[in-house]
Amino acid sequence: METNARAAERGFLRRIRRLSRWRVAFLLPSAGLVVAALLHAAQWVTSWISTAVARTHGAADACSDLVDDFGVDPDRIELIDRAPSGFVCQAPTYDGGHAIIEHSGAASALFMVSMALAALSVAVLLGVLIAFMVTRLLGLYRSPLAEPRRDRRPLRLIGIGVFMLPVMMLGQYFQWYSKSDGFEICPESVGGNDVLGFSVTADYLPPSLTCSGDTVTGQEFSVTQYGFPFYGFLAGLVLAAVGLCLLVAVRMRARRR
Repeated sequence: METNARAAERGFLRRIRRLSRWRVAFLLPSAGLVVAALLHAAQWVTSWISTAVARTHGAADACSDLVDDFGVDPDRIELIDRAPSGFVCQAPTYDGGHAIIEHSGAASALFMVSMALAALSVAVLLGVLIAFMVTRLLGLYRSPLAEPRRDRRPLRLIGIGVFMLPVMMLGQYFQWYSKSDGFEICPESVGGNDVLGFSVTADYLPPSLTCSGDTVTGQEFSVTQYGFPFYGFLAGLVLAAVGLCLLVAVRMRARRR
């Protein structure tokens, strides 16, 4: 009896350890996302402060580099708030064009750190989710819920569909990493005006890449691209939905019998 009690106790402790490991695995990337969100909030605050200070000094003083580098009229300098990325100094030049200089400062550094931490946390969290779902789906496949054998096909579809979702989100991260330079996403010109600056951001629900920026004339633009992660994500949802419908139909047919 003591041997059985000890064995049961050991099994209970092993289950607690397994749960604690999963909790730690989920908590670490979640904490990273929280820190990234705090850094992003600090980026907004830094941007607001820098813009407020620049407006206090006046556009001519805050944007003196426009006068020094392009020789623009100080009275025609316009200071534009681009929170959370600081501010932009813009003024027409004597040849009929426009001169634009971005002032991001510490906001740019906070953006890079927060984006890197968020990307790393998302990648780790997706990996943990994949591992968690694989172990749980394998357990479900071998459990009595999967009997009789005709119920296993819907479970396979559900498993494949659910498994594809985090895989496509992870693929979205790698796609953003490979195309963060704007290649094949950002246009070279908009409305005949050259692009001055841009940034590429990734959305994960559903997966897509968005290039946003402005031209030399100050015109803002935004272009969204859908790649294989988007279509794979939709395919995973369709497979999971079809599998779920088949599973419900099989169970209802079994109850009628």
